[in-house]
Amino acid sequence: MDKKFYRNIEDVLRRIDASRSAEDMLRETLREIVAVCAEQYGIESGRLYREQDDQFTLIESVGEYGESITGLAVSREYPVIKELLQHRLVMISPESPGFDPEIEYRFSHLDYAAVLVGESPAYILSFGIRRGDDDGDLHFILETIRTAVGLKLRQSSLENQLRQAQQIQQSLLPRRLPELPGFDLAALSIPADEVGGDVYDAQEVEVGVLCLSIADASGHGLPAALQARDVVTGLRMGMTEQHKISTTVQKLNRVIHQSGLVSRFVSLFYGELEETGSLSFVNGGHCPPLLFSTAGEVFELPGNGPVLGPLPDAVYRRSFANIHPGEVLVMFTDGLLERKRRDPDADPPDVEEYGVGRIIATVQAHVHRTAAEIVAALMESVRLFGAGAPWEDDVTVFVVRRLTKQEYSPKSVLDAVSRRTSPLQQVGD
Repeated sequence: MDKKFYRNIEDVLRRIDASRSAEDMLRETLREIVAVCAEQYGIESGRLYREQDDQFTLIESVGEYGESITGLAVSREYPVIKELLQHRLVMISPESPGFDPEIEYRFSHLDYAAVLVGESPAYILSFGIRRGDDDGDLHFILETIRTAVGLKLRQSSLENQLRQAQQIQQSLLPRRLPELPGFDLAALSIPADEVGGDVYDAQEVEVGVLCLSIADASGHGLPAALQARDVVTGLRMGMTEQHKISTTVQKLNRVIHQSGLVSRFVSLFYGELEETGSLSFVNGGHCPPLLFSTAGEVFELPGNGPVLGPLPDAVYRRSFANIHPGEVLVMFTDGLLERKRRDPDADPPDVEEYGVGRIIATVQAHVHRTAAEIVAALMESVRLFGAGAPWEDDVTVFVVRRLTKQEYSPKSVLDAVSRRTSPLQQVGD
């Protein structure tokens, strides 16, 4: 088989828009193959059937009878179809076992070859052919078409899943962070080329109290995005029902475990921040956030429970911290920590991670800047560290900075007081 044939098939598949549905893609594939292969390879017509219950229904017809026969169907029990389901490629003539002219001549009077592609539903691509002395080349052509179209379908499916995952991931992120008097908040999430499960959230649960969260669902693609969606939904339901944060996390852990994805897990940092600076939090196996004091000290907010998912009866307890004026809380996912820099010239090749030390150094160099400027500085630092290479994992940073008394104007205080409708109450576990 000459190279021109492969180039023709490659050109056909390249012209087909993979963003379309599988069915639209197959319709266009059928038309293109008949147009390209008619003269040189003896393919004169084409038909596309879709699996539907116990039969295959004709949904596209090119050449010979044309569109007049669309809608006709053939049973899965027809011997030719049963052979195709078993072998995925058949070449049929009136001499073939099981050939029924009453069925066949409704569709075509030509000999034909058919290939089976896809799953749930499956599709049949059938081509009316001129038989030659040697069917070997034709068989090879059809096998090549079947393989190439199958790969294109899988590529299209993966791309559609990736788009869905990206849409889900972006829909979970708040369009705008809520305000908390005396605080400056900023966050940014950069998805990797292969979408992961990073998510952050901030919601006002009552006047002067915000619930903050950052989570990382393991894995990539649509399953990770769906897992992240479940996390955000569960946390927001807990806020609405005014559960204690430890209770909310324990319930969410059971839900994730019962989902059946036992090989998957979610790390989560979830906290309640009051405008007094009081922070109560639960850390379920997440990277410890860093609290930068005005004295130059750095404190970790460590885990007080395992990652969510593997253990249905895991216990999560609250811990406490206080953010004083001028202090900065930095939350992040492991995509920031584990951003890699490679030295291919080293022997053996050297791989270095961004690490906590660089996070601390970058934040300390910008600790008096706004929250948005700190986020931007971290993102630029980690990008440059990786020499601009594509992100291997999602990177998410969430910064909370408490304003100093000089930055927090008296008018802001009065506005906050006027908004309060009832005194805040400390809820204990």
